[in-house]
Amino acid sequence: MKDLSKTSARWIGALVIFAAVAVLDAAGFLGPIDRALMDLRFRLLDRPASGDIVIVQIDPYSLQELDVWPWPRRYHADLIDKLVAAGAREIALDIDFSARSTEADDLAFQAALERAGDRIILPAFRQTAAPESAGGRVYDTFPQPEFGEHAQVGSINVSPAPDGLIRRMSGVHSVGPRNLPAVFALLAGPAAINDAPFYIDYGIDPNTIPRISYVDVLRGNFEAGQLAGKTVIVGTTAAELGDALPVPIHRSMAGPAIQALAFESVRQGRAIQTFGSALSVPVSALAVVLLTLLFAKRRWGWGVFSCVAVMAGIEALAFGVQAAVPIALATAPWLIAAPLSLLFALSGQIETQARQILEQRETIATRRALMDRMVENSFDGIIIADRAGGILVMNKAAEAILQYPAGETIGQPIDDILPGATDLMITLVPVWNEEQEIEYWGPCESVTMRRGGGEVAIELTIGAVDLAPAGPGRRKISAERTYRTFTFRDISERKATQAAQQSAIEEALAANRAKTEFLANMSHELRTPLNAIIGFSDMIRSEIFGPIDPPRYGQYIDDIHGSGAHLLQIISDILDVSRIELGQFKIVEEEFDPAEALASCAKIAAGWPGIGDLRDFSVEFPAGLPRVRGDERIIKQVVINLLSNAFKYSRDGDRIALSAQLEEQGTLAISVKDTGIGIAPENMPKLVTAFYQVEEAFARESEGVGLGLFLTSSYVKLHGGEFSIDSELGRGTTATVRLPAERLVSSSSGAVVCA
Repeated sequence: MKDLSKTSARWIGALVIFAAVAVLDAAGFLGPIDRALMDLRFRLLDRPASGDIVIVQIDPYSLQELDVWPWPRRYHADLIDKLVAAGAREIALDIDFSARSTEADDLAFQAALERAGDRIILPAFRQTAAPESAGGRVYDTFPQPEFGEHAQVGSINVSPAPDGLIRRMSGVHSVGPRNLPAVFALLAGPAAINDAPFYIDYGIDPNTIPRISYVDVLRGNFEAGQLAGKTVIVGTTAAELGDALPVPIHRSMAGPAIQALAFESVRQGRAIQTFGSALSVPVSALAVVLLTLLFAKRRWGWGVFSCVAVMAGIEALAFGVQAAVPIALATAPWLIAAPLSLLFALSGQIETQARQILEQRETIATRRALMDRMVENSFDGIIIADRAGGILVMNKAAEAILQYPAGETIGQPIDDILPGATDLMITLVPVWNEEQEIEYWGPCESVTMRRGGGEVAIELTIGAVDLAPAGPGRRKISAERTYRTFTFRDISERKATQAAQQSAIEEALAANRAKTEFLANMSHELRTPLNAIIGFSDMIRSEIFGPIDPPRYGQYIDDIHGSGAHLLQIISDILDVSRIELGQFKIVEEEFDPAEALASCAKIAAGWPGIGDLRDFSVEFPAGLPRVRGDERIIKQVVINLLSNAFKYSRDGDRIALSAQLEEQGTLAISVKDTGIGIAPENMPKLVTAFYQVEEAFARESEGVGLGLFLTSSYVKLHGGEFSIDSELGRGTTATVRLPAERLVSSSSGAVVCA
């Protein structure tokens, strides 16, 4: 009967273990383990790429050499011609062609697609807008229709696994109403175009995939055989363009590299499949039964060795299978079942050991009574010593902090365990607690040594406790009944945190100042070449040394001059920001007539495209405005910035008004009011932040880097004034600059009213 009972218990235990493993697997708790094991096998099963695919990468070198971004579409047209001439078999462009460029560039690109025949693949993708801009709306993006007529269209979408990493790919994706083949599948061939997902083989070393810089292909700086008969994918690998995705092993990888690795997985027959629970859970059930029988009546040492051997064998089998065929076995259920089976099989021995422990605890119950009553449940380390300093009790927290087993410290002098502890009782002033009738020293911070070496920071309090003898017939408490309590806690983490915070603050301040000083010191290096570009282009525009021939170059010179001037203004604004942050920006104070300054600004604005024809622009300020003491150039820049914003964010038919008036409190108020699109309330607090722009980067229609209002606010503050913005979404905006009364000098003459 006893043997039958044990047999029944074994079967019940095996059933419970199997059920636990099945529940863990069904709940997804074993998935991270299987993914980690698969990644480990990828690291060990390293293999080279086939060389059939070449990445033409938009890398930092190309961005530096072609110093304009985004690149004109004619660059891509020229690249296609170069690749076709080099004998590329198929060419996939991982570049967005959904928006229109200039007409000339679009026609050039379309012509290049026609010349390439059917070997070009253009991307389509699905993206989700930021929640704050469009409620998380999904957008499906396709190439322009005229481009799609001369090229294949493939999806470049990827989906992360539950751990956020790109692990699996599918040969077909849904983009809008269409099911499109994936780009890698179009490159790999018709057999890869199916909706069955597979795991990318990250054991294929991406560094062995041939790569050529975009600019080298464009300039013909490559060997003829590098591209002949090859499949080519063109895309971004530069980190600054933000096309890096999280992947196993390599942390992050550019989108084109992931597509290339998926291509290699299919081409090399390494599109990995996994059987998951369909195979692993039933096999784990069999494993539980076999392991339970194997471990029964075995000593724990032999059982642990056997369990480790079984787990190693299971993983070795999975390693061999994945090395031979593209199959990844889900071994986590088996690996979990093995130790659980061992624990159950050794449960009888555990019960015996538990009884022995209980017997040992009974023999030391008298000695532990004092500790159980006073200190065992404390989170702080506590050591109790007699009057002479010999240790009587040491709790678990003290063991953990000092790394001394309590059994080895009993009877040892306290100064051997806490060096200098008794000296603190001499240097510190004792305090008497009347209610508890205890004298104590501290708390104070100190540094002591652990047993194995190394310092630990503690906060220590020392107390003196007198205990009366128990039982009847009490007598006067002798010196032998006085005890010392040393209570302390580990504050190393707190100290380290404080030090780390202070260090981080200092590093952040130093880094920010270094950045600002660097930008401030770049004035000569940045402005000198730009001034040369602007000056020489202006000389060519003016035809100082003769007419421009052919005349078409005149438009190019105008573009060069305008772009250079615009870039110089942006650099000047950025340098002004740096000088303002460093406190190095100085205003040049002089008296000037605000009426003349505002009229000058109005004249500049009146020359902007659309003013008068598309927008109602008016200027009005009274006669007799007082003269102002300040930097006239800066005040003009402030007004121009405000007029520029009003023009940018207004629509055809809106009204823009520039006005000035002397307020009752003696301040001079200069206002720019428009009836344009207005500003949402949640964006108002951020408007004067450097580099802040209300519109999303991908949908922004107006130019600028987000410094106008920041500089406007800073310039006004340098004059001791105030800058305010009142706006209502859809109804318009009023920006007001108030110069303080102490900057007003005397009245000027003449009223100006113009429209």
